[in-house]
Amino acid sequence: MNILHVGLGVRGRHWLEIVRDRSDITSVGCVDPDAAALDWVRTHFPQLRNSCYENLGEALTRIDPHTALIASPVSHHGAHCMQALEAGLAVMVEKPFTSNMEEALQAAERAEILKKPVVVAQNYRFIPVERTLRHLIRDERVGRVISATCISRRRRPGKGTFLGTMDYPQIVDVGVHHFDSLRSILGVNAVAILCRVNNPPWSDYPHGAITQALIEMERDVSVQYLGTLTSNRDEYSLWIEGDRGVLYTDRKRVWWRKSGWRFFLPVKKVSVPKGDELPYPREGTTSLLDSLKAAVLNGTEPETNALDNLQTLAMVEAGKRSAEEKRRVMIREILEQTSERATDNGAALSPGKEISAA
Repeated sequence: MNILHVGLGVRGRHWLEIVRDRSDITSVGCVDPDAAALDWVRTHFPQLRNSCYENLGEALTRIDPHTALIASPVSHHGAHCMQALEAGLAVMVEKPFTSNMEEALQAAERAEILKKPVVVAQNYRFIPVERTLRHLIRDERVGRVISATCISRRRRPGKGTFLGTMDYPQIVDVGVHHFDSLRSILGVNAVAILCRVNNPPWSDYPHGAITQALIEMERDVSVQYLGTLTSNRDEYSLWIEGDRGVLYTDRKRVWWRKSGWRFFLPVKKVSVPKGDELPYPREGTTSLLDSLKAAVLNGTEPETNALDNLQTLAMVEAGKRSAEEKRRVMIREILEQTSERATDNGAALSPGKEISAA
């Protein structure tokens, strides 16, 4: 499978290095408007020296890849997805899928019509801890899940970075990962969200470095969420409580405690494809590329496909709206309004592919 890389920032360069280490996938070109970024590729990937382009349109007239791997700034995700799809390419796009729901739905609808896969790079789903929790929940190790508490503390300066210029940087860049993970691990979609964002006095972000949310999910599961980019150090915890016990993880290990017990017991993590267990930037990327390849070559539906990811992106949009309007926002409200606007603009999903609204 041949890949055209679109966007050569930090994550885009990671993908070049990840693909280089696979024998079954080949990078055949790069796109970025920044001359310095293209010079970096020519230096570190000399085989691509003559396949570097400043815009996607030019690249598509010069080379013939199977898929586009889009790691451009999020404001360009929607346009780049559509341009690649119209050129007959499959797509893998970094999270968040697009900068708004309308662009995401347009790309999902177009992918359905053209019968081309769109994979959203929600790599957290595929790391050993999350796969283990997902298995334990489905195996009813803790019985019926009642609640979850997710706390993500990061020390991540914003000054001089793309995050430092973004509205709602925590929820858009990091919270989107956690929201998608909660859907995957718990096996349910979100119903409503009440969200608040703020900045501590020492923040170098203009807005939204801290996100606090109460999330209502299907099957009456309630989630408390706290995410910050301005903590003293990086820490993570996820506590999942059921009527027969508790699961806990720090994203490195998993513990289980049966109802009534005093102590937790460690849980052996499930096996994952080689490479998914590695730390950032490679965590979960083996399965993402495997699913992309299976979709391109065999027509296999990717787990993190465009239509599925609309639910995750709707959580992000609902969180932002809740913070702006200081009210509880239903996920159905976001999905239905997006569908209505799409219909008004002449777009609609293929029959049988409606957005599921809890």
